[in-house]
Amino acid sequence: MQITSSARRVLGATALIAAAGLVAGCSTGSAADDEPAADSSELTTLETGILKIGSQQSYIPGEYIDEEDDQLKGFAFEIIETIAADLGLETEWIQSDYSALIAGLQAEQFDMSSGGMSPNPERLELVDMVGYFQSGSTFLLRAADEGVYTDAQSLCGHPVGLLAGSTTLQAAFERENAECEASGNDPIELVEYTATPLGQQDLLAERIDAYTPDPLQAAKIVEADPDLYAWTEGYNLTPYTTNFTFLKDTNPALLQAVFDGVAGLMESGEYLEILEKYDALPGALDEPAYNGEIGATP
Repeated sequence: MQITSSARRVLGATALIAAAGLVAGCSTGSAADDEPAADSSELTTLETGILKIGSQQSYIPGEYIDEEDDQLKGFAFEIIETIAADLGLETEWIQSDYSALIAGLQAEQFDMSSGGMSPNPERLELVDMVGYFQSGSTFLLRAADEGVYTDAQSLCGHPVGLLAGSTTLQAAFERENAECEASGNDPIELVEYTATPLGQQDLLAERIDAYTPDPLQAAKIVEADPDLYAWTEGYNLTPYTTNFTFLKDTNPALLQAVFDGVAGLMESGEYLEILEKYDALPGALDEPAYNGEIGATP
């Protein structure tokens, strides 16, 4: 694994290195190119000069390990790498299960988390969020079941997978199950997974009949293996913004710096350039969201 000074990725107890400069086709220039970079000494991080980011690292194409070169890539990864560089900070990406991201913030394992987390009232009691992408949830299916399951109601009485800790999805399924039961059908059986690849395995093994990623992730999975997978294209179970997450009332300067960094990338056009590389333009925002509200500010 190549070692550089610009970015570090930690997987479990083994430190692996992932340089931002290795990401294929990185955009040139940033919102801060015409201005002096912010002095990282003005920001407080857990380790001086280093921004530690908790990340599930299986959110394709937001942040994921590329199997070809074992490097961390994705549009969320590039957004944070660009902002950190503008702030004069190195980065350390720490792998964490999705359900453990908030707990990791509370335990001071990292300064912020990424990983496609959505806002809801329970989470916002604990964290503040900077929204950078419009997303939602859909259903990943076995290729043989394309057209059999088209929405949540067609899955009444069936086992469906989702990420553990996905409270926004759980609330959506509660609403759908109420409708299932009102129609005289059995409820959807929810099966939780710590990572999306585990859900994919059980889907192919027919232990579940659908898995619940976001639409862009589903499209990428199907594109990679069209003989194995299909998805409910055009169906969105519950729309939401995806966010960078910070422990509430703990480091407002860092929260503001990342919010301003996202806004700057959007204003400069580099944000769209990054999304375009990952075919993610349909989820582009015109301005960042704060705690789930587009246009709100910290």
